[in-house]
Formats: sequence, C-alpha cells, structure tokens
Amino acid sequence: MDAKPGREGPKDTYRMVYVIFFWLGIGTLLPWNMFITVNAYWDDKFRNVTESSNGTIISEETEDLTKLWPGYLSVASMVPNVLFLILNGVFGHRLKTQPRLLISLAFVILLFVFTSVMVKIDTDLWQSTFMYLTLASVVVININAAIFQGGILGVAGKFPPAYMGAVFSGQAVGGIFASVSNVIFLAIGATPPQAAFFCFMLSVIFLGTAMFAYVFATRSEFYKFYLGENQGTPDDHKLLDGSADCKPRIPLKVNPLTVMVDIWPYGVAVLMCFLVTLGCFPALTVRVVSTVGEGAWANKFFIPVSCFVLFNVGDYMGRQTAEWVQWPKPGKKESVLVLAMSLLRIGFLPLFLLCNLSPGERTLVPVVFESDTAYLVIMTAFSLSNGYIGNICMMSAPQTVREHEGSTAASLMVALLGIGLGTGAFLSNFCVLLLN
Repeated sequence: MDAKPGREGPKDTYRMVYVIFFWLGIGTLLPWNMFITVNAYWDDKFRNVTESSNGTIISEETEDLTKLWPGYLSVASMVPNVLFLILNGVFGHRLKTQPRLLISLAFVILLFVFTSVMVKIDTDLWQSTFMYLTLASVVVININAAIFQGGILGVAGKFPPAYMGAVFSGQAVGGIFASVSNVIFLAIGATPPQAAFFCFMLSVIFLGTAMFAYVFATRSEFYKFYLGENQGTPDDHKLLDGSADCKPRIPLKVNPLTVMVDIWPYGVAVLMCFLVTLGCFPALTVRVVSTVGEGAWANKFFIPVSCFVLFNVGDYMGRQTAEWVQWPKPGKKESVLVLAMSLLRIGFLPLFLLCNLSPGERTLVPVVFESDTAYLVIMTAFSLSNGYIGNICMMSAPQTVREHEGSTAASLMVALLGIGLGTGAFLSNFCVLLLN
C-alpha cells in the first residue's frame, strides 16, 4: 500500500500521512455540516421579533425569514461550492498545491471566527441585514472550502486507493463530529445559541490543527514520493554516475475531457448518489415527527439524533466498509454496475415521503410508515448506501486511468460530486412540495 507499482519508495511511518489525510477529510465538509446541524440556532436568530415603545417583544409565531433561511443557505453554500469544484477539476492541476490549500483553509478559519463572533451579537432589530451578511460569508466560506476540498482530493488521487478512502471517511466523521457536538452541548443544558457558539469555535480549533497537520505531511518523504517532488536529486545523481537508463522526466499533458470519457460511469454514479442524498437530506428528513409522544426526546433530541447523528454515523460506516471491501473492483464493466446501484437509490425519495413527515400538513401523499422504527431503518439504509457508493466511486475512478491522470480524475469526480450536491439541494425544495 505504500509504494507505486514497480517502484520502491519510503514507507508511511506509523501511517501518519494516512491519519493526516483522514484529519483533512474531516475538515473539508465541516463548514457545511456545522451550518446545517445548528438548525435551532438559526431558528432563534430569525424568530419573529416586533418592536414596541416598551421594548422588544418576541412573538411565538415564526417569521418568514425562518422559512426562507434553509433555501438561502443551500443556494449560498452549493452554488459557489459547485462552481469552484468544477473550476478546480478543469484548472486545478495548473496551480501549485500547497499554497492553494493553505490559503483557502486560512480564509475558512477566519470566517468561522467571524461566524462565532456574530453568535454573541444581538441581531434582533436587524435580522435581514444579519442574514445577508451571513449569506455573504457562507459564499466565501464555500468558495474556499471547495478549493480546499478539490485540492486535497486531487492530491489523494496520486496516492494508493486507501488514502482517497481516508479523505472520504474523514468527511463522514466530520458530519458525526458536528452533529454529536451539537447534541452534547444541548444535553448539558446549553441554549441553541450557546451550542452554536461552541460548535463554531470547535471548528476554528479543528481547522487550525488540520492546517498544521498538512504542513507536517508535506515534509515527509512518503508525501514527496507520491507527489513527485523528490525526483530531482536522485535523477541528477544518476546522471552524474552516467546511468544510461536515466532520462529527464518530461511532464505529461492531461486532457480533462479524455479523462472524463474514461470515468463517466463513476462520474454519473457519484452525481446521482449525492443528488438523491441532498434531495432528501435534510429538507425532507428533518420534517419527520416522532410518534412517541411529548418529552425531551421527541421535542429536543429526536431530529438531532435520528436525522443528523444517524445519517452521519451510517455514512461513515458505509465509507469505511467501501475502503475495506472495495466491491465492485475498478473496471469498465464494474463501473456500470456501480452506476446501477446508484440509480436504485432514487427509491429512497418515495420511501421518505411515506414516513411520518409533517403529518398535520400533507395532502398529496398519505403517511404509510407512522412508526419511528420504520423511519430509522430507512435512514440507516439511506446513509449506509450513500457512504458506500460514494466512496467506491471516488476510489475507483482514479484507478481506471493512467497514473499521471489520477489527480485530474479525482478532481473531476469531486466536481461531479459537487454538481450532485448542488442539484440535489435545488431539487429538495420541489421534493418538499410533494408533501403539500
């Protein structure tokens, strides 16, 4: 696992580079996970507030901003994310890796500091301005997150498949980290704004450590070996020795279109996988209502646990299983089978619609699965299949092209993944209408 085919190289001592890739994977989707997980905080920030001569009166009714926010957040997150993932897939190989990753990560950290500060500021009397200011920061965060994500996956594409799997497993752990952190803070008595503040500050600390970990990884001989950054000295030494078999290495040009033709089944599969996922989660899944009655579980913890924690844990287990098993194996025929598996996930949309979602408001589709257990089983299968198929696609695509095209294949797959996320987030608004 530690050397290129036909070449001997340094070992990944104590699997440090593998662990760092896993760590960086957690950071790639941490911004998105944190923003959607602290849903109660946004409800608090955008609650209905009216001003009177006696002060500020908080209404029990939810204002339109609360209803508009999820859609605005999805657009502000996914549109720039998809755009820059695509740009990275096409042009990323022309830019230096290390400065691109470090600068983008630094911007994400700074803007998370800003987001944390805004939690402590009373925005009741300028909610609209706060919303647009936050959306602007979300756009910049996701531009830089996309640059960072595309860059690190492009790098991972040059390593053995397990390292790509490490990044994607880390992404799933990032979701677990965000959702479990929110549940823990709520469980110890924090208010939604307090829980959000702690979650955002944890993100700042985590992303800061990820930056230092990446710099550490770039200095290892194992990293330099796979990135081709240590080829000069050995080759020069051989030339001085008069070795006839040593020729200066000429960089090979990569045509992204040619690479896309080779990996298109995996590309369509990963696009459809995440389109279905974002079409259902969290727009539909967050609307499920527990049938166990009143109490802290039903009113406070059911959605954070059954929707966010369960999805992220299942997603992680699916990705981890794909790394262990990696079936179907990379290949032309096998890629068609993976595509078929991905298309079958479309069936989760009607399954979720038949669960106990918005039971008092729906008109078009009846509730068939009233039991919480049915919803939990469907969510488990949904999350496991998302992680497994997504990771199989991302690990297999770079292995079906030539070695020097692996990084471009990985970047293109990330771009298609982003298109799936963006399209799914857009379509989720229409999926919700199926309940009315």
